[in-house]
Amino acid sequence: MKKYPIILLALLCVLFLAKCDQVSSPDTDEVEIDGIAIQEVTHWYNGYQAAFTPTFDTGLPAQYETELNWLKERDLFIDVEIVSASYDIRPERVEFMRNELLAYGFGQFGHGHAHDHHDRFDYDEAYASFRQNYLSIKSYGFNPVAYAYPYGAGRLISTRNALEDAGFLSGRLNQTVFEDYGPCIMANGESAPPDWMRLPALRMESYDFEGCGGEECINDPQEFFSHLEPCVEQGGWLLNTYHAIGFDGETDGRPVGWGFYRRADFYEEMERVAELRSEGKLWLAQMEEATLYARQRHAAEFSVERKGEKEFEISLKDGKDRDVFHMPLTLRLLVEEELLGLDAVIFDHEENEIAVFVLENEALVNLVPSEHGYRLVIQ
Repeated sequence: MKKYPIILLALLCVLFLAKCDQVSSPDTDEVEIDGIAIQEVTHWYNGYQAAFTPTFDTGLPAQYETELNWLKERDLFIDVEIVSASYDIRPERVEFMRNELLAYGFGQFGHGHAHDHHDRFDYDEAYASFRQNYLSIKSYGFNPVAYAYPYGAGRLISTRNALEDAGFLSGRLNQTVFEDYGPCIMANGESAPPDWMRLPALRMESYDFEGCGGEECINDPQEFFSHLEPCVEQGGWLLNTYHAIGFDGETDGRPVGWGFYRRADFYEEMERVAELRSEGKLWLAQMEEATLYARQRHAAEFSVERKGEKEFEISLKDGKDRDVFHMPLTLRLLVEEELLGLDAVIFDHEENEIAVFVLENEALVNLVPSEHGYRLVIQ
């Protein structure tokens, strides 16, 4: 008689442990699967582990034909400034930006209507400059999303408020760290920076220009990699700022440009970026793209509903204005075993074919959020 309680207790323990193992199974943890489920919107586009945006503060990109062609040949790019007062009176600059840069995947960002120090303005003066820059960029047919403050401004809250009120969605400083934040942005799963109008960026400047070193300036590839590699591991977004690439008074007989950075060092850095991209670790993103993706991801709501044996409805919404927030978000799908290896097609509400892919567990699908939803059909 005394043995039965012991046996019963042992049986209950076995059943309890089995139940616990079922609950903690990766297939049932947090996400309930009915054929197909969305595990997450990935932190960065296409499931990349981290993101990087190189920015180039130069008003005369045509002077950098050698560097620009080098980037194009390797399917690389850099974001380039627009100081709109000069673009408004020189339409050839708009055409160069459109045909020689944006057409090859390069990005652009606002840099003031004139190249002013906006922290020396009051709110109304700063707003007028930012707003004119915004409107001019829009008139060229480009997207006024990202901005970079001339002279490393943007430290005053009135300046940042004016930039946001003018319509820009992110503002890049020329400052590596502020208040213990930076230079790696939205690292370790953080969904948004403390202030979208105050993004830190590494100031790239060869030491031979004016001896700027330490934490203020990044002088060479080794110093740059000491920030890039940890940011990749932390899954964040890194920005940096170049001036006068290759205009060091030595290369190709060029004169000295303000804040120059040696061409060979720039090439070495971008080659490492290309390697990390090919390994699926680093998204080389325009500042506009990374801004839109992160802001849409932060607001995204998603679900999957089975509509039939081979049909599902995907809902992906972010409540944003599609005229501005047009980035696809990357969904990571969970797929039940019996569906693995089958072909799937996704249609929008107008029955346009959006994606064709093979169902694999944790498959990635890129979709623009929509109020109408999408239809997934298994073939």
